[in-house]
Amino acid sequence: MKFILTDIDRYWWPVVVRVPDPDRAGRYLEQELEVFFEPESQDEAIARLEKSETLKTAREQIEHERQQLTDVVKGWRGVEDDDGNPFTFTADNFKRAINKSWFRQALYRAYRESLSGEEARLGN
Repeated sequence: MKFILTDIDRYWWPVVVRVPDPDRAGRYLEQELEVFFEPESQDEAIARLEKSETLKTAREQIEHERQQLTDVVKGWRGVEDDDGNPFTFTADNFKRAINKSWFRQALYRAYRESLSGEEARLGN
């Protein structure tokens, strides 16, 4: 297949979230979803890193990190609420999800993997 140079890259990528098991102490449950990434360009990544160097407070740094996820994640599928109903991707729902450290860490890991040029590793 020939390389296609697109103006905007977008793709679905699997995400495995390791959530603490509420019934077994010290264990995790693996939950899976897919996210729709629109990755930042190298110039955007450089600008983000340069800006991060100017941030003084922990709140500023954390909000800057969350903004990166907000900028690159454009949708999700496979997310449900407590009753098993589909949980719609909205700005508020995404903000709620990235407030959970295990979800946020899973997104960072999946995003890095998606940029690495290797196939996704499900179940790891």
